[in-house]
Amino acid sequence: MIRLRSLLLLSLLLVFQAVQAQTLTLEQRLKALPDVYSVKPMESNEFFKQAWVVMVAQPLDHQHPDKGFFTQRVIVSHLGYDKPVVFITEGYAGDYAATPKYLNELSLVLDANQIFVEHRFFGQSVPDSIDTKWKYLTVENAAADDHHLVQMFKKIYHDKWISTGISKGGETCLYHRALYPKDVDISVPYVAPLNFSREERREPAFIEHITGTKEGREKVAAFQRQVLERRDQLFPMFQTLCDEKKYTFRIPLEAVYDYCVLEYSFSFWQWGHDIDEIPAPDAPDQEIFDHFVQVSSPEYFSIEGSKGFLPFFVQAARQLGYYAYDMKPFADLMTIKSTEGYLTRIWLPKEARFPFSSAMSEKVDKYLRSDARHILLIYGGWDPWSASAAEAGKNKGVMKIVKPEGSHRTRIMNLPDNLRQQAIDTLKVWLSE
Repeated sequence: MIRLRSLLLLSLLLVFQAVQAQTLTLEQRLKALPDVYSVKPMESNEFFKQAWVVMVAQPLDHQHPDKGFFTQRVIVSHLGYDKPVVFITEGYAGDYAATPKYLNELSLVLDANQIFVEHRFFGQSVPDSIDTKWKYLTVENAAADDHHLVQMFKKIYHDKWISTGISKGGETCLYHRALYPKDVDISVPYVAPLNFSREERREPAFIEHITGTKEGREKVAAFQRQVLERRDQLFPMFQTLCDEKKYTFRIPLEAVYDYCVLEYSFSFWQWGHDIDEIPAPDAPDQEIFDHFVQVSSPEYFSIEGSKGFLPFFVQAARQLGYYAYDMKPFADLMTIKSTEGYLTRIWLPKEARFPFSSAMSEKVDKYLRSDARHILLIYGGWDPWSASAAEAGKNKGVMKIVKPEGSHRTRIMNLPDNLRQQAIDTLKVWLSE
């Protein structure tokens, strides 16, 4: 009899707690989550009912929490407790998501809540004395950040979860899914490379033989060569620009000029420039120069311009990899003798240099080809990053869609009609399972 009364009281208590939980505001629920440092309202757009900026305490090293903590910025855009969640793993800073206008296309397509995560060591998610803490900026720790957040917010949102990210954020999405495959139900990485070396040779080969048309590739290469041939006329303009902008570099300015020429073809195809934008061979020097620096600015190689991206270059040189340059077609006109090791030389201070390891990329590759399920890979057919696109082999649990002639700006909503419908239908089927 006593046991029966105890069970009855326990049942009543659980019912009371459930009813009480339903009466809590979202702000109260967020503040009640473990490791939440602060919760601040932000203006929402018309799609969501409310939005909050949540700062969450994360260990610098998830394997050794005694090493200290930092706070990570998370933006929660609420539609409904009974709705799925689009979990966005940004690869960089998240300032753009802290504005009312930001709406991920998957949130709209799937009628979902949106949880946006700024990557560790970027934006407002930076530890004190970052220069002494680079060793904690690893794929493993970033994935553990995301795992921690998913476990936290699942206390509020119990429906299906869809992780996604673009470019480096897409890489972040893939690494998180491979290391914690049960955290989410579906993953949609956009234009995400999977590199196996610090300076990949696949990208320059792609630029030389695959992207664009044969005529377009020849026109791009001819323009690069022309910029080198006009060095005497253009370099003073280049120097003036750098002086006016107060750019400083870790390499000689003549070498920066060469690297801008090499970067031109990658940038041109990555961002989907029109081949007709390229000036005619007999165009005036100013027109040639303006187009050159508009596509491939020296700011990219400067200490000032890369400051906000320094954590990315640290990761690229350590685990994520980057792309190599092929200087052979232009070697006779260049001041540099080799591009090998340029990533470290140009961007990394001594305290941020580590040996490269492809172990985590290999782990993701193995996962995609074997156990992965409900992953939709989106790529652009002319994007040089597609040279190192993730592959699933014979694993039918992963779908890959490539937009013909697409750039790094490829998204589901700008796919051709048939491919867009295929992507949406696939996601909705997976969501219903």
